[in-house]
Amino acid sequence: MTIRRAAALALALAAVPAAALAQTPADDTKARILVETRLRSETVDQQGFVDRAQALTLRARLGWRSPTAHGLQLLIEGEGVAVLDDRYSAPSDPVPGRPAVADGETLELNRAQVRWTGLPDTEFTVGRQRLVVGNGRFLGNSGWRQNEQTFDAVRLATTALKPVALTYVFADSVQRPLGHEHPQGVWRGDIHLLQAETDTPVGRLSGFGLAIDLDNAAASSSTTIGARLAGSRTVAGNLSLTWAGEYAVQSDNGSNPADYSLDFQAAALGLQAPRWSAGLGYERFDGDGVSGFQTPLGTGHGFLGWSDVITSTPAFGVRDLFLRGHVGVPAWGRTARLTAEAHLFHDADGAFDLGRELDLSAALPIDSHWSVELKAAHFEGEHPAFGDADKGWLILEYRY
Repeated sequence: MTIRRAAALALALAAVPAAALAQTPADDTKARILVETRLRSETVDQQGFVDRAQALTLRARLGWRSPTAHGLQLLIEGEGVAVLDDRYSAPSDPVPGRPAVADGETLELNRAQVRWTGLPDTEFTVGRQRLVVGNGRFLGNSGWRQNEQTFDAVRLATTALKPVALTYVFADSVQRPLGHEHPQGVWRGDIHLLQAETDTPVGRLSGFGLAIDLDNAAASSSTTIGARLAGSRTVAGNLSLTWAGEYAVQSDNGSNPADYSLDFQAAALGLQAPRWSAGLGYERFDGDGVSGFQTPLGTGHGFLGWSDVITSTPAFGVRDLFLRGHVGVPAWGRTARLTAEAHLFHDADGAFDLGRELDLSAALPIDSHWSVELKAAHFEGEHPAFGDADKGWLILEYRY
């Protein structure tokens, strides 16, 4: 697909008249046109590369959701990504001397699903769909990338067994953000996930099992079993104490040539108020010198810093100690959200430094549909495997 064709598609989707969209009901049981566009400028200055990367991409989605009849609802959605400035190394079009930006041209079917809600407190969805389980760490849509990750899957979710909520997923294909033209853009195999959740006096408790056996990515095949607890409690007025803890153990599965058993731990403690939050967190991905604990189907961006310098766990593992917070401030009659994060990275055992990172962003809603965001990440490497990197983004987004 040429840049001209992709740009024409994206701009056509962006030009759907707002007056026509305004006639669409908000009730999710009724028919609705689905429109999203995101224009993003991304700049990358990374150690080890001669030139700086500059990417300007426009992502557009156009879809339709049918009314619900006899518990059945159809959803179909296309997605196009146009590259307007290609001074970067794209997944299927690498450019020597320039850093990589994982957004390339694509035109594809993003979602095509049928949902059935004919049983009480139960939802059954089959087809190509968006999957975000829990916080998206182990199974997610990688929504930061312009080309969303979707799954050809069957999903069953029920709260009929109160107080327990159950989710089961089987998928045999993953449409990855790299795009279908990339050799690893589509993963095929057998993926099973079972998750159970319930409320307890100390927060929401969830436990899951995820089995991945991929035909064309054997090294990413694994079995992971884990649990997460997250809760909050009011301590004074509108101020709440928040906490979260997570543990998982992972081993090789299927045709994975490696032989390992590794674990993951995470903990966070914070304060939450209506206009601000602040928290301290810790995460540890284990490594045995040959393999590292991985999350190949999860949403990676945002967990180990925004720079994505550490995109997968090295063989010696990763330990991340971080501070994060946000504050809402009045701006032009709206409320701007200012966010900051600071990370200190070590190997899993804390024997040596990997680097440090500072992340800053400012996001402002223009109205109920439009928003703009300015975002930056600064990574200072302390290990040969992870060089210095500065990344910046300017984003204009429309959602209906």
